[in-house]
Amino acid sequence: MTVPLRRPVFIVDDSPVIRDRLAALISELPNVEVVGQADIAFEAIDSIRKLRPSVVVLDISMPGGSGMHVLETIKQDRPQPMVIMLTNFAHDHYRQKCLQLGADYFFDKSTEFERVTEVLRQLPPPAAAALEPLRPAA
Repeated sequence: MTVPLRRPVFIVDDSPVIRDRLAALISELPNVEVVGQADIAFEAIDSIRKLRPSVVVLDISMPGGSGMHVLETIKQDRPQPMVIMLTNFAHDHYRQKCLQLGADYFFDKSTEFERVTEVLRQLPPPAAAALEPLRPAA
């Protein structure tokens, strides 16, 4: 019997309440699992690069830098994770800047929180090859 593959998701938010709520909602979804969390920008970048999740849920405001810096940095990596911005700073100029930096989705925490799980639910099941870590070039 084979174990179904689960899509790795990483959560970045400075609020433990938000991280816990997201983790609880995501854990109810099939084929998805939270593989890590961070509340500080530089820790988020290091952990995302180490764990290589296929999806990152990312806030804009946090200690040690901004979510936009995290977004810009991780979108330079290969493979690029899907990034869902989830923020209280849902002003149009933030939305445009995040989309310009490579965000795949941009949601307002106060009115669109549940959209994160809607997006994750609609993703196709992960393929084994897509989840294998890349081997360094010889």
